[in-house]
Amino acid sequence: MEDGMKVQKIPEEHINKIKEALQSVNPEKIPHLIMNLLDVFVRFKMDVAVTGDSGSGKSSLINALLGLDHDDEEAAPTGVVETTKEPAMYLYPNNPHVRLWDLPGMGTPTFISKRYVETMNFDLYDMFIVVTSERFRENNMLLIDEIQKRKKPLYVVRTKVDNDLLLQSKKHRFSEINALREMRDECLKYLCEKNLNVPVFLVSSHNTQSYDMQNLKDTLEKVAPELKRDIFPIFIANLSTAPGRKATAIKCHALKSGKMKEKDLHKLQKISKHLIDGTEEVKAALEALGHFQLDVAILGETGSGATTLVNALTGQKNGTRGSAHAKIAATSPQYPDIRFWHVSGTERDMDNLLKEKQILDNFDFYIIIVSDWQKTAHIELARTVRELKKHYHFVQTKVDLHLQVKEDLCCSETEILDGLRAQCAKELHITEATQSQLFLINSLDTNSFDFFSLESVLRSDLDTIRTSAFAYYVARIVRQKQESHTCQIL
Repeated sequence: MEDGMKVQKIPEEHINKIKEALQSVNPEKIPHLIMNLLDVFVRFKMDVAVTGDSGSGKSSLINALLGLDHDDEEAAPTGVVETTKEPAMYLYPNNPHVRLWDLPGMGTPTFISKRYVETMNFDLYDMFIVVTSERFRENNMLLIDEIQKRKKPLYVVRTKVDNDLLLQSKKHRFSEINALREMRDECLKYLCEKNLNVPVFLVSSHNTQSYDMQNLKDTLEKVAPELKRDIFPIFIANLSTAPGRKATAIKCHALKSGKMKEKDLHKLQKISKHLIDGTEEVKAALEALGHFQLDVAILGETGSGATTLVNALTGQKNGTRGSAHAKIAATSPQYPDIRFWHVSGTERDMDNLLKEKQILDNFDFYIIIVSDWQKTAHIELARTVRELKKHYHFVQTKVDLHLQVKEDLCCSETEILDGLRAQCAKELHITEATQSQLFLINSLDTNSFDFFSLESVLRSDLDTIRTSAFAYYVARIVRQKQESHTCQIL
């Protein structure tokens, strides 16, 4: 094994941010706080309100975003009369954690402009799409001003572009490109007067293949994770620091609409008690998580096939440029936030338990290669990993060679493999490694034996382990910051 393998898991700028944000929090409480926070964040639903003047095409826009025709049973009601009487919620098809809300139109006898924002209670929504048609009106700016006061993200969408172009096409020297540019510039003019940098989309809800409709869909899907990360801290801050009526309304709406379960709200309220500036602390944690690298060690004795297994997992060919190297992490688009390290020669450090622990503690998860069940190297490694309170799985490589050795027996391949699995299960039970799994593989043939199962389990396990590893890593760097500060004072 190589010593001194500590590698930065988060970029320096994010380490500094999270140290600063959490410097007053007890490091002992950080893992539990962060794991609870991320547990709630995964289930958090982002509410996008679609608002604008009555008749501007809000409901038609929602149907277009949902991929529905106006006469589909699930479609938002549309028409020339006031069809939306109260906010209606629709699940976004490509992201179950995004919900579109069709708000009643502004400027009708039912919802007069002056009281519209208060009646709709904009505090309940996380993001807004302000819809305008034909011209940018005073009501649109009123809506945008109110959204900006709440520091919520927004898009501006101009609908019915096809109708506008049809009317303008009758003019002398008509140019569709120039006409579209003028429409966009008109929207941007009013936004620039307010010093707002807001995305503007020109769409036709009936001609969804033209103009900016696809760009709007792609943008929503692409930035949804980032928007959710920005919005979540604001939601927590509103729950904990907003005036009583506002916080109560947000809580009631979250429960009633299914945005969040009561147990998750209780978790957030408990978390808030430990945070001085909830918005900054939560935002720093979520940003850092987005850059966190999980380190997975492939452990094996010399000649066990650790390098070959790393190359198989990352899609590299043995001996090619980019294939596994002991001092360089191997990465793969298939595992974008994971670094694989091949750590071979484990037998050299078995007699030095302290050194072995120091090296192994650099990693978050382990794949332990079983070279020979008659030896105890893998058992000792597993015991050390358990003492570090971390997780691992066993892999027996070169199973094809095992089959070749047994080919003289009058048994089928299935019978030989079943016998090997039974033997492995017995050994795992003896070593008290019942929480771990064992996979029989040939690293040179990823289509055979248990390789596919290994990859499936890794994807599932590592997503969960990443959260825990991140939480404890943050606690460690905050503790180091606090200890360093204490030493400076002394």
